[in-house]
Amino acid sequence: MAATRVLALTGGHSYDRAAFETLLDSLPFDITWVEQPDALEWFAADRLIDFDVNLHYDMPGGRLIPVDPSPTWVSGMRDLVNAGRGFVVMHHALASWPSWPQWSEHVGGKYLYAPGAVRGHLWPDSGFRHNVEQHLSPVGSHPVLAGLEAGFDLSDETYLCPTFADEVTPLLRTNAVMTDKVHVSTAAALRSGNVNEPLDPTWQHPPGSPLAAWCREHGSSRWVYVQPGDTGQTLRNTQYQRLIANAVHWASRRQF
Repeated sequence: MAATRVLALTGGHSYDRAAFETLLDSLPFDITWVEQPDALEWFAADRLIDFDVNLHYDMPGGRLIPVDPSPTWVSGMRDLVNAGRGFVVMHHALASWPSWPQWSEHVGGKYLYAPGAVRGHLWPDSGFRHNVEQHLSPVGSHPVLAGLEAGFDLSDETYLCPTFADEVTPLLRTNAVMTDKVHVSTAAALRSGNVNEPLDPTWQHPPGSPLAAWCREHGSSRWVYVQPGDTGQTLRNTQYQRLIANAVHWASRRQF
């Protein structure tokens, strides 16, 4: 059987390039790595049809003033979803297209750079917290969790943002505190230009979901979202690498 063909996408957000390359090298797949904005042009050229899974670690539309995807990108994504393409979305890629609601509907959650509407309800801007020591515990039994039954520890960023928890299959749960008392307002950090912006006592956000990874079938496609992935230490963690490998296998609908 031919190897699973994976398109890895990066760009639009800073990251540890060497550590991400180490992660890709650990995966037993045929991988093509493309940086944004080049991947946007691939849709126009129909170059994505030859892959089984998209591995998203990119954030092409998430800027100070969010950018809408092009009509070609939107129609291309629709075609891939209808064709049953698998998607594994890592960390900041949740925020890839904040102004395009369909992205959050695919992934199962939304990161907001400023207060806005999510499914008709007003939400405050989302929050983040760097270098959080946490234990990730499996929720139930699922192929994506194979070999990770005891869970594992990470020091990584957490997000405080809306998730559609009742519409996804939970995979991992963090024991990190998920409240606005310990997270930083994204809007405040953007205003100041400082990602280490002090906590804003006037910023209020509902308690966040403890889910650190989940999966779902949306349209004809399988989707997996893995929230940790900020640090090089995480990307080099062998248990994290196994999680991503399992996620790609499951999303591809091919035999393990």
